[in-house]
Amino acid sequence: MKRITSILAGRLIALLTLAAFFLQASAHGLTLDLQRRDPGTGAITVQKEEVDPKRVGVIAVDVWNFHWCKTATMRVDAFVPRMNKALEAARALGMKVMLCPSDVVDNYVGFPQREAIFALPKVTVPKVVDATCPPVPDAGGCACGRERCAGNFGWDGMHPDLKIGEDDLMPDTQAEVYAICQKYGLTHLIYVGFHTQVCLLGKPMGLRAMKEAGLHCVLARDMTDAHPGYDPSRSFTPDLNSEQVVEHFEKHLAPTIHFQQELTRMGKWDPDWVLDPVRIAPWGTRMRPHLFEQPITVTLTAPLNLGAEIRYTLDGSKPSSASTLYTGPLEFSDTTRMRVAAFREGRAVCLESEGSFARMSPLPPAPDVAIGDLIPVRNVGFGHTHSGQVRYSGNTQPPQKNKSNLGQPLKVNRQIYEVGMGVHAPSALMYEIKPEYHRFVALAGADENLVTISHGSNLAMHPSVVFKVFIDGREAAASPVMRVLSSAWRFDVAIPEGAKVISLVAMDAGNGSREDFANWANAGFILRK
Repeated sequence: MKRITSILAGRLIALLTLAAFFLQASAHGLTLDLQRRDPGTGAITVQKEEVDPKRVGVIAVDVWNFHWCKTATMRVDAFVPRMNKALEAARALGMKVMLCPSDVVDNYVGFPQREAIFALPKVTVPKVVDATCPPVPDAGGCACGRERCAGNFGWDGMHPDLKIGEDDLMPDTQAEVYAICQKYGLTHLIYVGFHTQVCLLGKPMGLRAMKEAGLHCVLARDMTDAHPGYDPSRSFTPDLNSEQVVEHFEKHLAPTIHFQQELTRMGKWDPDWVLDPVRIAPWGTRMRPHLFEQPITVTLTAPLNLGAEIRYTLDGSKPSSASTLYTGPLEFSDTTRMRVAAFREGRAVCLESEGSFARMSPLPPAPDVAIGDLIPVRNVGFGHTHSGQVRYSGNTQPPQKNKSNLGQPLKVNRQIYEVGMGVHAPSALMYEIKPEYHRFVALAGADENLVTISHGSNLAMHPSVVFKVFIDGREAAASPVMRVLSSAWRFDVAIPEGAKVISLVAMDAGNGSREDFANWANAGFILRK
């Protein structure tokens, strides 16, 4: 009994000690290590500043659910787990959290965090300082290397895993943020989010705008990412790009903090948390693979877990501390699936990441016989099939000859094709194989006419189609997941002697069929010589 009492007493003392630590930290406020750099020499200086957490706002800028660059999209995804921990700690310390997805903020109409903005008093925003900043290094916004992504405005909200707090707010303008600062007595703003040299400089709620209004603005260097670039030939990675942009801010615009370290000192961060995935460049995934023609160079990094061993597999197995050690950039010349994680002393310190890279085959010849000139023996599409007839859904149509399913030009990867069939997945076109048919050829891809309307705003993230070719009921060829503005997949399929029927299938990629308009361009048969 005495031993049990002693154990309970010991635990109580430990809990009281821990509680006393938190109270002491809270009582003494938040001490920020503000890092700056000399504009000329780049020399680092660190100045401590103590501030009441209740005087601090944390602004998360453009934590979007999509970006036209697949690697940029995945880098946002990589930061969300640590951002959630940081914002949770900030709320617990009494900081006011503001979530600012800028151009899609009004997709949150009806959310109390957005509607509360319109009850704020109207304020006049002063211009206290002129926050000039020399041009920031701009790497172009795409971190996929030679096979560069094409631009669109497909995002329609914040990352689905980003947690929205009950008392958070969603401002969008300089005046709205300033009104929040006035209402809650905020003097300091800590910025997290994306893409540093574009959104934090140019957006009206961004760091430069609020610095001009007289707020003490700070950039969290461990929770931001630049509008990226990637050139492995000169060892220029997205991480290096972000480092350069952060240094530019430190020289010319605002100090930075390491938010994790600040929260650790406050007892609000557990260093044993495993939050950060290994970063991949270019970062293709199964749902958005990286397509390439020439061999590619793939770089793996874990900048927030320095000293960790990065281990990877190429056979589909889960990576372990015994898997192949990453020692430098890898070159892939064939279709490859990579799984990667990072370890320290045998323990995983990074979340697992996936890399999906698909090698394009040579461009096939134009067909001798186009499928649009043939009558299919079976034709099913997006809708309900009743008594052998398809009731097509919504504004979709039966397969369209030499035009998209909606009657527009057949367009894939910024190129218009004169010949082909426009469908909406799921769809299947079955044709009789004649003895003289030698090969089936096609260029298959997601139709991208929607990008011509408002740059694909809110919609370009959705189309995702898998194309398959079946001969006599057996799969003969398949594409990876095809997305808007990605290269057309090249089909060149040998037809066996005696084959009877060929089925051309367009499927949704497992995430629903919204906007899954798809094109079989230059599709048809090469005749036997």
